[in-house]
Amino acid sequence: MRKLIPLSAVLALLASAPFPAAAADERCQVPEAGRWINRNADYQEIRILEIESHCRGKQIVMRMRAFTRCSPRDCKWGWTDAWRNASGRVEASFPGLFGAREIQVITMEKRIEALVTYRPHDRSNAAEFHAAIMVRD
Repeated sequence: MRKLIPLSAVLALLASAPFPAAAADERCQVPEAGRWINRNADYQEIRILEIESHCRGKQIVMRMRAFTRCSPRDCKWGWTDAWRNASGRVEASFPGLFGAREIQVITMEKRIEALVTYRPHDRSNAAEFHAAIMVRD
């Protein structure tokens, strides 16, 4: 005698099974992804950092956007490609008219530290540096 399994039980089992696309989306999210904020930013220091990641084929692709504290509202640097460097940090470079800003992100459990270096194109001016501890917004 054959026992039939109720259709509702089969549907419930299928609905609870993880889909490969969902697993792939999770694999494509880097731990640094999200919106980070420095609530104690001084004028012209990094205030907001946004990191996004997704998969393109079998490769994880990242991008970063930064905001500095300005007046009357924050200055937006725009989106740029980001990558993981040899030390495991997420890094991005923001080219500009007078120089380039480089950001390295160090992950620290529920916070990150953003290391920001400004390198002027004019070598007679010294490079500038500041670091900021940031939390998820």
